[in-house]
Amino acid sequence: MKRGKYELCHALADLRDSHYLPKSGYKKMRASDLKNPNPVVLSGGKAKQSSLQVRDYKFCGACEERFNKGGEAWILNKIPQNYGEPFWLHILLNSKTPTVNGDDLLFSRAGIPEVDIAKLVYFALSIFWRGTRLWSAVEGGQPPKLYLGRQEMAIRAFLLGRGKLPKDVVVTVAVWPYKKVYPMAMMPRADAGTGYRSYWFYFFGFIFLLALGRKIPAQQRRTCSYHSPEKFLTLSLGLGSLVKEAISTELLSLDRSKIENMFKEIQAIRSKTSSKD
Repeated sequence: MKRGKYELCHALADLRDSHYLPKSGYKKMRASDLKNPNPVVLSGGKAKQSSLQVRDYKFCGACEERFNKGGEAWILNKIPQNYGEPFWLHILLNSKTPTVNGDDLLFSRAGIPEVDIAKLVYFALSIFWRGTRLWSAVEGGQPPKLYLGRQEMAIRAFLLGRGKLPKDVVVTVAVWPYKKVYPMAMMPRADAGTGYRSYWFYFFGFIFLLALGRKIPAQQRRTCSYHSPEKFLTLSLGLGSLVKEAISTELLSLDRSKIENMFKEIQAIRSKTSSKD
């Protein structure tokens, strides 16, 4: 620990060694039986397997626990761990009747009580907000700093339980639309060319989208996972395609077949271990 000002609650005391992405998420990307057990890290424009994590002295224990109870614990207990294994959320949604919105399928919170939309929204905003902080470089690459403008203070207040999100903060919680889920995470990055500030990140089968400002399209506002009366969960081929293309682009420095073989190897090792228990 070291002494300093907490970046979320602004108290002055001992700072914790904090992570940008959840520490337990890194553990889920490791496979101790592989020759190189470390997860794939996208840093400095290159993909490599590394034990290093994006971390720094940022938050107090109370704020870390706030993040955990707000959404981290729930999502870490629900994400798939093996490449190609069935995703429980896909199975669940296949049994439900969605609202069709163009190429998207929308599921209201009332129709999927098994999914805690509020925790997913909180988790998403906690990660986007963490992106506004300056983090130490990893493997020569500095995580991109997000600019949330005047909405940053409102999001911070929401995370602290001191206020609601304003109407010009729109959060979309979406499900990876493809059968094979990548057991990996990507840090938030800008979605260029929208005409308003927009960011997204991928986390083990979930896609989170944040839009800010007055120019957000009415349809996107209508399907917001926070503001809409239905608290929608979205399954979008268009959004899935955007993320899949980004993953493919960033993994160009590692052969895609090598990545998929690594995921399959991890799955085979875990299956063998489970059969012995």
